[in-house]
Amino acid sequence: MKKTLLLIALLVIGSIQAQEKISSKKKKFYIPVIRYSEFPILDNVLTQTTFYQMDKQLVQEETVLKKKYFNIEGFIKDPANGKLRIYLTVTLPKYKATAIDSTFDKKENRWQFQVYSNYDVRIKVEAKCADKVLLSQDFNSIESSIVGASYQKGSLKATVALNNQRVEQAEKDDDYTAAELGIDNVIYSSVERIQNYLNYKLAYNTDEFKVKFEFVTSKGHSEYNQMLAFENEITAQMEKVTLEKGLDEKLLTPHLQYLESLLVKYPLSPANENIRFIVTNNLAETYFLLENKEKALQYANLLIENDKQDSRGSAIVKRLNNANFADKKIRSHTTRFADLKKLGLKIAEEKEEKRLAFFEKIEQQDADWGQEKANREAKLEKSKLQRNNMLDSIPYQLNPNLLAKVVANLGGSQALKNIEKAHFLAKLSIEGNNVPQTEEKWATTTNYLLKKKMPETYYEIVNGAEAWSHDDRESGVNAKWAKFSTYDYNNIVKNVDLVNFLTDLRLDLWNNFELLQDEIYEGRLCYHLNYFEKTLSTGNRTIPKTDYHVFVDKENFNIVSTEKTEFDNGNKSFFERKIFGDYRPVAALNSGKIPFKINYEIEDFNGETLYQEVREKVEVNPVFGNRIFMKEVYFGGFK
Repeated sequence: MKKTLLLIALLVIGSIQAQEKISSKKKKFYIPVIRYSEFPILDNVLTQTTFYQMDKQLVQEETVLKKKYFNIEGFIKDPANGKLRIYLTVTLPKYKATAIDSTFDKKENRWQFQVYSNYDVRIKVEAKCADKVLLSQDFNSIESSIVGASYQKGSLKATVALNNQRVEQAEKDDDYTAAELGIDNVIYSSVERIQNYLNYKLAYNTDEFKVKFEFVTSKGHSEYNQMLAFENEITAQMEKVTLEKGLDEKLLTPHLQYLESLLVKYPLSPANENIRFIVTNNLAETYFLLENKEKALQYANLLIENDKQDSRGSAIVKRLNNANFADKKIRSHTTRFADLKKLGLKIAEEKEEKRLAFFEKIEQQDADWGQEKANREAKLEKSKLQRNNMLDSIPYQLNPNLLAKVVANLGGSQALKNIEKAHFLAKLSIEGNNVPQTEEKWATTTNYLLKKKMPETYYEIVNGAEAWSHDDRESGVNAKWAKFSTYDYNNIVKNVDLVNFLTDLRLDLWNNFELLQDEIYEGRLCYHLNYFEKTLSTGNRTIPKTDYHVFVDKENFNIVSTEKTEFDNGNKSFFERKIFGDYRPVAALNSGKIPFKINYEIEDFNGETLYQEVREKVEVNPVFGNRIFMKEVYFGGFK
């Protein structure tokens, strides 16, 4: 009897609850969300690099692609070490045909005809992360590059024929650039679409998301107070949602449990349609925001089943189907963009530090160069004074008798001191090479110019403290003047010692030479002078640096030969021997004799080289201006 009464009571209560009318209002929230990549492996990857394998004729196009393309949204472009790696293989597009298209020009009220070159463009794309291939696809398409346009249909036939002929001839001669034939444009057009596709598959971007909750307005309803508690909690949390942080599930759990209990308390029936609509909508939306796919889908289906505004449930199901998941969770919130911002700031800071360091380096280099330049100029002036002082005080130098006879044979001290300029023209004969070569040299006490024809032109210039070279055989980015290193400058600047320039006599080293036993050299009895220069190694050990030998004819005091051996860290790295002959008197040197024929023997890492220099013209103190020692003269710097 008691059980029967209890059952009747419950039915009465349920009937009363079912008959309670409940109404609600819709409230929209707009929250920031992230649209995720299809590949969860990229969720913690922030940097991206694109690698290109291009046809050798597409060098310029590769530079443009690296600069302008493949900025995948949600990643920072890294020149070499990105975690997301995109590989592009681009073959040279093949010409297919010339095509004609037309459009109606409303302004001119007539048809306009365009002529296009069609190319078969084939590009293979592969995206990887941590050695995992994310996608691999061939993009093959026919792309068009406009050749010209005309309103005259009759002129198109000639344009098509001319374009076909131009392309055919260019490909036959293999003499064209991609830009000349419009190949660059078809590549960029194809790559633009590939970039859009990769952004669709790989990108992370931000969006604004609209969420609709239903809040109870019937204050007299028995569920109103607890429904209001949920409303207050969800409203407070929705106002705090950011890209980095979503809802707090812990605080919402008791409210969600309460809402779920209402679906048991109010079973599916026409009378409970309104309250079940409110509850299932709020549960589906909340679980979606909590990134719980299974429960969001469960309550979205119940919302559809409830049959009150079933489009609301369908919209949630559609969102679920379009969302990208990882571990059964919707990836809606992450610190990715905050991390990107931090990384961007860090990279910008590093770039700024590098920029400042670069300019500091430039400033330091300028300061160092200013000091080095002053030192070099001072050294040139000092060397000139020392040479003149030596020539004025021969009796006080080492081995004075020999020095006096060598200088007298060259025309005497005063004649050598009076040399201010020198010029000679020589022919070179190189063993194993029949190509004629000439050398022409000019020198003053501060400047030097070498112009070599082989048959291309090669230049060397010393202009005071600076030295440069230029080789006509170089092309492209290398076709420019190259500044000599300190080592090369120290070697080439010896040419501004005009005594050395004409005779190979090193007055600056004379007092370092040791006179050894006489020696038969090239069939002549010679004085043998030697200077063995040493230096310290990094381990503070004495090691050889340069070994000089000079052989002077004991009969006529001509220099017969000089030898120089250079050592790199104690190991022999370079050897040069010069043998002098055909001494002739020069009027400007008081009939002093200088060599007109020199045989060279050189050994270095390239092997052994033998060649002969025959001087066809030698001039002392000729007329020429210092303008010739400015490198700009030779490449249009002066007009």
